[in-house]
Amino acid sequence: MEDVPALSRAAMLLGTGGGGGTGTELVDPILRRALREHGPVQVVQPGELPPESLAVPVGFVGSGTVMHEKPYEGGEIVRAVRGVEQHTGVTVQAVVGVAMTGIMAVVPVIAAAQLGLPLVDADGTGRGVTKLSQTTLTMAGIDLTPAAFTADKGSNLLVDGVNSADAESVIRLSMPAMGGWAGMAWRPLSMDEITKGMLVGSYSRAAEMGRLLGDRDREGLAAGYGARTLFEGKVVEVPRRHLGQSTTGTVVVEHSEQRDRALRIEMQNEYLVALEDGRIKACVPDLICVLEQETGRCITAERVRYGLWVEVLAIPCDPAWRTEAGLELLGPRSFGYDMDYVPLERAAA
Repeated sequence: MEDVPALSRAAMLLGTGGGGGTGTELVDPILRRALREHGPVQVVQPGELPPESLAVPVGFVGSGTVMHEKPYEGGEIVRAVRGVEQHTGVTVQAVVGVAMTGIMAVVPVIAAAQLGLPLVDADGTGRGVTKLSQTTLTMAGIDLTPAAFTADKGSNLLVDGVNSADAESVIRLSMPAMGGWAGMAWRPLSMDEITKGMLVGSYSRAAEMGRLLGDRDREGLAAGYGARTLFEGKVVEVPRRHLGQSTTGTVVVEHSEQRDRALRIEMQNEYLVALEDGRIKACVPDLICVLEQETGRCITAERVRYGLWVEVLAIPCDPAWRTEAGLELLGPRSFGYDMDYVPLERAAA
């Protein structure tokens, strides 16, 4: 259980302002209880399991804000996994995460503990994303349906016969009827599919990043993961609009020492583009993270507000996202920004 705080910190960091946070007051206690009742979770590499083994990708879809009103009970993911097993006629041998972001990074560990299965050290994003189709599995041409979704009061939804992108449309339209959020389990994947289509080693990296973040070790984050501080100062403006379940707006940070300098961060659930004097300092798919200066805690796009003193940290994304296919899914233009991607190493120089 000593890795729980580190994982939670990393999940918030990699969420880049989105992912519903980790809901520390909601999800972490469930994770601790699951580990206490079922024992520690074994984290394995794909090659450590027999090639014929199947791992079920699990996570969460919907509004993190609604989850605070209708809390995660703890058994939703297990029910979704059983639904996928029943529909496909297979039995899974492991669990794997869909996205390394916020709640999505934590619930696979809970599910692995409850199911008594190992957790494959991999995920499909390595960072926060807005759409379920924005994964490296999509880039690899690996569809994730059939998939099962379960709500907190026992509602169940099975989606089959469509690709991942179309499945997302069905799921999003169904969320209001399911109460605003649901646990999810996708089609079980072979070890070969995970190796080819996912980012292997993501949970190990997250645990290490979380420890460095907890120690306020910026040198360690820079040396190991290329992290760099873009800006430090006070939030002076946060004009935002709420479009359905999306938080869209701008965060303006005034420099703590040079008052004639300001950083503008554009957000759509996640922090996507950081500019100073019209010049890109960092942009998606690289990670932009906003942290409280005093505590070092990550601040979500929903909770950033006027008056906070913050540090803006940027981290290079996985190389897979810098390919043509990756930028088509997760580059600035995929979010409607009329700009080309500029790698962090060049943008912040």
